[in-house]
Amino acid sequence: MSTITKPNREFLFDNIRGVLILLVVLGHALEYFRLENKVGEFLYVFIYLFHMPVFIFISGYFSKNLEKGRRTAVEMFLVPYLLLNLFLSVIMLAIGKTQEILILSPGWTLWYLYCMFIWRLMLSDLVKIRYVLLLSFIVGIFSGFLTEFGTYMALARTLGFFPFFLAGYYANSQLIKNLRRIHYSKLISVGIIIFAIATAFFWISHDIPPELLWRDRAFNSFTIPLLQNLLTIIFLYGMGFAFVFVFITLANNKLHWFTAWGQRTLAIYLLHIYLVAPLVQGTEYIENPVLQLLILIGGSLLILYLLSRPKVTTTLQKTMARILHAIMPDRTGDSS
Repeated sequence: MSTITKPNREFLFDNIRGVLILLVVLGHALEYFRLENKVGEFLYVFIYLFHMPVFIFISGYFSKNLEKGRRTAVEMFLVPYLLLNLFLSVIMLAIGKTQEILILSPGWTLWYLYCMFIWRLMLSDLVKIRYVLLLSFIVGIFSGFLTEFGTYMALARTLGFFPFFLAGYYANSQLIKNLRRIHYSKLISVGIIIFAIATAFFWISHDIPPELLWRDRAFNSFTIPLLQNLLTIIFLYGMGFAFVFVFITLANNKLHWFTAWGQRTLAIYLLHIYLVAPLVQGTEYIENPVLQLLILIGGSLLILYLLSRPKVTTTLQKTMARILHAIMPDRTGDSS
């Protein structure tokens, strides 16, 4: 077993992150399948209703050391982002897609790294602002009016997802315990899941653009009415926090076969796109949609297994350490 089992380690958040990183990989594997298959679109919408909001909430929860977060933001998030985005751009150049080489517009999954860099860098100053959590919701809701942002430097997502990160930062262990003690919490969570399933069915049956869930573009990019846009964003905030409750109350503190995934989420997140891309390309020619879907799911599980191996994590850490030393030979601090 490759799971980290230090004395007194709690596996609650490892288990939550393990399920979330599975949904991240599977969601990306479904990226093209969902365009031609309603079942794929349903699964895609269902996943995207909550997986990144909860993932970002957890990221905020583990960002309480403000000084360390700011000190290590460059080496933990900015440098990996720049390197991986450059690598992705080289791949795009090699296959002739020169129009997709955008260093300052994070490619595919890399927006999360850039957002984390900004949030960690600025958090110690932002939390000094009075009513900053309320303000973050207001800014997040109305940021869709800002047409100049979009994918450039992931600014739309930086603003749109920030309330989840900030709420995670303010949450404490006592709040987590109180949520888990709520009477009928598991029954409530099941109800929320059923409601999300119904929402996903409604979403695809009314042809609401799944891209609304990305939070990466202005309201005027969609043909739906402005009021519907605003109400959808408010609804998605509610859905995201509802699933924070679901994961906290349904997860347990026991060791599971997927716990190791949650302990190595950064390595999986950084590297999975380079395995998901050939998986997606390789299944495009399968005519049977059931078989194609099964291979995408199975391939996602295999990717998680491979990238959660201790050797992968250790090699990635050593490689990044060498690169960081070459770039920043006099750096100090702890990025662990």
